[in-house]
Amino acid sequence: MGVVRVDRTFHMSERRLPDGLILDLKGDLTREAEGPLLHDDHWQEVLMKPGFCLVLNFTEVSYINSAGIACLIRLTRAVASRSCHTFAYGLTPHYQKLFRMVGLTEYLMIYPDEISVLGRIEALSD
Repeated sequence: MGVVRVDRTFHMSERRLPDGLILDLKGDLTREAEGPLLHDDHWQEVLMKPGFCLVLNFTEVSYINSAGIACLIRLTRAVASRSCHTFAYGLTPHYQKLFRMVGLTEYLMIYPDEISVLGRIEALSD
């Protein structure tokens, strides 16, 4: 029987919203994610307007280590400093608990799915 190789390399894609941006994250969230998440000026320009929203989709993230958590803390603090909102969905119960323990939930709101997040964003804009 052959060895099955699973690609756990970090990848990120974006989808624009009228009031923000969804980042679809895939793979392992480790130090490798720092460049795409923190140094991509292209998507950061979208968040310059107060009230915009950043949505992090974790449905295809298989692993998050301490360097990944540190990266998320830096990202969410930067977004909050611009008076923008950060949302997350697709997190396993384990990572939801970890996010609460390290204080990430002070900077981002966790929702069960994309539909719930989009509903909340719509309510904020009313």
